[in-house]
Amino acid sequence: MNDKIIIIFKELFFALTAALAIFIALETVWPGVILAYLNINWVLILWLIVGILVLLFNNKLSGHD
Repeated sequence: MNDKIIIIFKELFFALTAALAIFIALETVWPGVILAYLNINWVLILWLIVGILVLLFNNKLSGHD
């Protein structure tokens, strides 16, 4: 069960990382195209929370406390 949760959070982290990279590239090329519809700060906060959860789950799974 824990392995499936870790895999889900890792994949979500990778997806959010790719989304942020695409959003940054689009905003650089075409200013206002993303920020008009989406607040990137919420994506960054979610990305940070998921990253912390991935680290915590990996740490508990490997036995380091």
